Amino acid sequence: MIDGTMLEWLAAHSENFQIRCNPHRESHTTIARHLLHRERLAEAPRFSDSAARSACVNGQTLWEVSIRHADGRDTHFAGPSLDNCLKQVRALFGPALHHPIAA
Repeated sequence: MIDGTMLEWLAAHSENFQIRCNPHRESHTTIARHLLHRERLAEAPRFSDSAARSACVNGQTLWEVSIRHADGRDTHFAGPSLDNCLKQVRALFGPALHHPIAA
């Protein structure tokens, strides 16, 4: 099940974010070639582990969540499901989700 609170947190704590399913199909290529191209552009997405990457390449399904931070940096997550991507976001930003910093 998709974590709706995670999407709300992303909306409130990022400049913007994108969710994409099978972006490799836009350029009519394979997932492996799409990922290689992203690496060449220095936009390689993070996978939870090598098994998740293999599942994408072998299963022909790729989900991506890209986050633009307030300082202009981008962070890209990828996985075989949207839930997998959102779990990675939670793992990376988890402490910020539960402990807001007072200004």
